Amino acid sequence: MSEVLLLCKVIAHGGKVTSGFHKCERGFAALVRHGFLREAGVVSSVVCDQCDDPHSARIIFEGGSNGYYCPELGFVPLTPKLSTAFLPDLPKLVERLADAFECRQRRSSSLHGQTWRVGSVATVSETVMLYFHPSLGSDDDARDVQSALGGEARSDWRLVVTSWGSFPVAGCSTAQLDDLVEIDAETGVLTLIADPGTLAGVPRKNTGGRPSEHGLLIKPLIEQRIRAGETLDAVNAEARAILSAFHDAYPDKPIPSDSAIKRYIREARGGS
Repeated sequence: MSEVLLLCKVIAHGGKVTSGFHKCERGFAALVRHGFLREAGVVSSVVCDQCDDPHSARIIFEGGSNGYYCPELGFVPLTPKLSTAFLPDLPKLVERLADAFECRQRRSSSLHGQTWRVGSVATVSETVMLYFHPSLGSDDDARDVQSALGGEARSDWRLVVTSWGSFPVAGCSTAQLDDLVEIDAETGVLTLIADPGTLAGVPRKNTGGRPSEHGLLIKPLIEQRIRAGETLDAVNAEARAILSAFHDAYPDKPIPSDSAIKRYIREARGGS
């Protein structure tokens, strides 16, 4: 199980967990090491599976250690590994999401309850306002988010990130955390694996136009002249040579514009 998926499961659990959660101790240790999980005392109860009748037992402190009482075995001490509790550090997660997306208009505290504003994300054509809520598994979750966003400035594009659940939030798109980012187990760095604009439903910007139609034909001609050492230093002169080569190679194609040819020449030269 990936670290980000394990974090999602811890958040969705909604309570304290130990390092044995989902039997992913290595991934759990990485989340603790990089600050996504924080210590939170001890768990309140455990399941005793040491006797003939497995049962839930409340954690107590006795004889200098944490443990629980079993009717069959008496007091059973627990190692710190089995009793130390952890919770997700949501402020830290929100901060790192904001860093990963280079967000503006950040907010360091929650808007209301467990709804957080991560910040605004600039996409190719529009700005998306990114929010986080632990889960969207019920109508109550959706209402909580809607209530928290009531005081926010109007935004045409909103994306609510959550650990699990897909209950709709009016005026917002939703996405699960593990569909948006990955966590590097060695460094703890968040790596983006999806475009928030796409997840928010922002229409793709239409760059269209004739230059893009000619690109697949012009670029090989430019590269061929570069490999043959035939390129001319002056962009205008090289553009005339490319136009002549284009006409010879594709006499039935529409003639590309001079500006388009020059743009592709400059791109081939590294933007010079």
